[in-house]
Amino acid sequence: MFQKKCKAIFTVSILAGLLAFQPVFGSDLIANGATMIIRVDENGQTHREIIDNSTPGAPQQGQDVNSGQDTGQTGGAVSQQPDAGAGQSDPAAVPGQTDPATAAGQDAGAEQTPQNGAILEGIPLEGQEGQQTADSSDSQQTPQLPAGIRALDPSRPMIALTFDDGPYAPVGNRIMDIMNQYGGKCTFFMVGNRVPSYQAEVQRMVNEGFEVANHTQDHKYLNQLGADAIRAQVEACNNTIQAVTGVRPTLMRLPGGNKNSTVLANVNMPIILWNVDTKDWKNRNAQSVINSVMGNVKDGDIILMHELYTSTAEAVEALVPALTAQGFQLVTVSELSYYKGIALNPGQIYHSIP
Repeated sequence: MFQKKCKAIFTVSILAGLLAFQPVFGSDLIANGATMIIRVDENGQTHREIIDNSTPGAPQQGQDVNSGQDTGQTGGAVSQQPDAGAGQSDPAAVPGQTDPATAAGQDAGAEQTPQNGAILEGIPLEGQEGQQTADSSDSQQTPQLPAGIRALDPSRPMIALTFDDGPYAPVGNRIMDIMNQYGGKCTFFMVGNRVPSYQAEVQRMVNEGFEVANHTQDHKYLNQLGADAIRAQVEACNNTIQAVTGVRPTLMRLPGGNKNSTVLANVNMPIILWNVDTKDWKNRNAQSVINSVMGNVKDGDIILMHELYTSTAEAVEALVPALTAQGFQLVTVSELSYYKGIALNPGQIYHSIP
């Protein structure tokens, strides 16, 4: 049953088509052109009508070519519909074009009657249903990003600013403030035994999309420890951060970058080092930190700083707007890995992610 008729209109030249109907309608209709109306009723039956347009403005009785009976409709009634327009093409008559009314979401049944053409009722335009389905499907195919990964532009350069030895709220909060102001994020490699003293700051890191990572529980050089002690330092730090934030770190950094084969065999996490060392721990000078970064940094770099020094906070407050102005996206290490398509594997060392 057709509860609601979906009407679609297209132009069909009837001059040639009416040759088949010449015995019924006569050669004068063929010569002067006519309008064919094709309807599909509730029972699926097709009815055709021919309306003579040979005398403009003169209503003609329509005739059902199936039954030969008068339909009671007039050519004048059809001709009152808006003309397709002189010099304008009917989109439905040209393959690959879509009726603008349909494209705008209007009812496809808004009738347009060409001067010499056919009207199909109850039959959608070919390809129209598929196009609507495709449009709906495309709108629903929004890519799902992994947790902790923002929508970024992979065609633009990215760098990861990283901060060791925190948390320390007087510095860390300033870093987060300037990062947020310019739409950047960074990674904090934290010492587990410091976390309980700065729980609000560490929780803020997680809440605002910064990355929390492992820098061992007590900042011990792991290359001086045995296998059990190495695993204990890493595990304790992960547990401490998770207890405060609900998030378990997935990345770690070795204190001092010190390592040996025992360390690599017992740290079951990706090991993130660096390729740009600001030496902020040594110089304690903001301009020196700035100089070590500007002019040296490139896409995929991982920059080492420490979340302990006021001079570092001052340097970051200058670096973030400057780097952003140069077109760099300031990202976490995990975001850098994701957009560069580099998997981070346990026990492997990464100095940069180009």
